[in-house]
Amino acid sequence: MSLVEFELPEELQNVTADEFCRQMLARIPKNIDTTEGGFVFDMLKPPALLGAELVQFWLVLGLQNAFHMWATGTWLDYCAADCGLSRREATYAYGNVIVTADPFLTFPKGFVFSVPSENSVAAIDFETVEDATVPETGEATIRVKSVLAGKIGNVRADTISIMKNPVDNVYKITNTATSGGTEIESDDSLRARIDDYYAGRQASFVGNKKDYVRWAKMVDGVGFAQCIPLYFGENSVKLVIADANGQPATKEILNAVETFIFGTGHKDLNRLAPIGVAKWEVAAPTLNAINYSLDVKISADTTLETVEENIRTKLDTFYLTLADDENCFGTLRYVKVSEQILNTAGVEDFKHLRVNGGLENVNFAADEMPITGTIELTSYG
Repeated sequence: MSLVEFELPEELQNVTADEFCRQMLARIPKNIDTTEGGFVFDMLKPPALLGAELVQFWLVLGLQNAFHMWATGTWLDYCAADCGLSRREATYAYGNVIVTADPFLTFPKGFVFSVPSENSVAAIDFETVEDATVPETGEATIRVKSVLAGKIGNVRADTISIMKNPVDNVYKITNTATSGGTEIESDDSLRARIDDYYAGRQASFVGNKKDYVRWAKMVDGVGFAQCIPLYFGENSVKLVIADANGQPATKEILNAVETFIFGTGHKDLNRLAPIGVAKWEVAAPTLNAINYSLDVKISADTTLETVEENIRTKLDTFYLTLADDENCFGTLRYVKVSEQILNTAGVEDFKHLRVNGGLENVNFAADEMPITGTIELTSYG
């Protein structure tokens, strides 16, 4: 359910400072001067202003925060708690650091590698998740985790190159791209999950498709979940998970989803999945790159490069919603793509949109997920 515009209750629409003042003056004895500018009038005007503020702002804020469709921040968290839900926390990015060094050199758990500070931008730190020793080959691949949660930990390959506390006999440091760092869940996302709860999707808890998707989306970092029943035959299920950035979920997020839903095995009494499910898999989606080309009219205060990045972000966010309607999942609709681009910051208008070179919908498999490939923009106007 989209955010419904709040309307002030009719009983409060005419409650103003002037009305407060008029009602208070009407209660003053007739033999006392109440003309504007007089002592009594001047003494009553400030509390009238405060009364109007109480009704027009604070009471309205209280009414809004009592309902999840208007509540924000902590108050929305309270509404979610009434449903047994909680806001997904920010998650950490993970990746691998490749270190060339003398054999048998040991890096203890918590040892910090960094992306160097540049142009007044602070260094981005990553800590090892376990003890690691350089083998005889002189090259070690070490699993690392960002020190700070959030998207800040998602860095490109070959950017981690220094140690926070240098040690001798290390000759080269590089890395694979890190991923999985997501921001704390937005109000809109949490509000949508509360909508799902009140829509009755919470009522089954028997392990249907919507149950698995809802359970998966309760795990920190999850942005997209698709359930494929009978994937391995009878009594089996496959969950396809992407993170809140629209990227394939890291093994850490996948493990968290699997543990949350399936517990430690069939005998785990705390598992959410039905005991009859004999085989399951929690996996990241196979990416299906979608390429776009179009002519675009951009705003005067932006650049073509910025618009391209805005379109990419808009589309990657849109892909996360494709599993919300199971009747549409498996199809990237041309008209929906057009709508997203038209509503992108910096885009005034566009024409000649091609999706994978054509003007038609793009189909993808149940265990696939679209991802934006190339975007070819030509400016006009």
